[in-house]
Amino acid sequence: MITYSEFVRIRRQEQEDGRTLTKLNDDLFGEMKEYIAINKNSLEEAKKISDQKKIDDISTQIKNAFNTLDQIINIRIIKISNMAVLGINSEEARGNMMSKELILFDNLLDIINQHKSALLDQVKNVEPKRLQKIETDSDSDKRIIKVIADIPKFVWRNNKSYGPFGFPNVIEIDTDVADILIKSGKAVGV
Repeated sequence: MITYSEFVRIRRQEQEDGRTLTKLNDDLFGEMKEYIAINKNSLEEAKKISDQKKIDDISTQIKNAFNTLDQIINIRIIKISNMAVLGINSEEARGNMMSKELILFDNLLDIINQHKSALLDQVKNVEPKRLQKIETDSDSDKRIIKVIADIPKFVWRNNKSYGPFGFPNVIEIDTDVADILIKSGKAVGV
């Protein structure tokens, strides 16, 4: 039969070892549930005989055991989540988990792998940025520049509107406008 000191020992061990799960199998968890159930039975008996001191003591024991177990579970969830993110799937790690934790771990691992795969597929299949042609009425010289900071829409001294240009982008633009954007640190020459 487990005692409350075992709850505290497991919590302390989980807190001290930030990466490894303490061995907590279904049998030990069952004993923890049994400890609380026995205390609940004792609480009912104390209520029947109206022993307020016993009621208070046993209620405190149940509350402390439940809070300690809650802390243990929270620490373990964080560790299991970290293991799933890092892809740690060793037999030793799995051997320290309860059956419900194994289900949680496997589900998290699947979700994380699907998420990573979806994001990486998006990056892998991204289309290259197209060169933006800026239409102007004049026959002035053009220059190709690379935008290195977002540029809002603006009107140049020739009363033409340019932009907005988002980072990153490569554009072809009038030379005098390109020079100003480069000097302002919003673009670089290509």
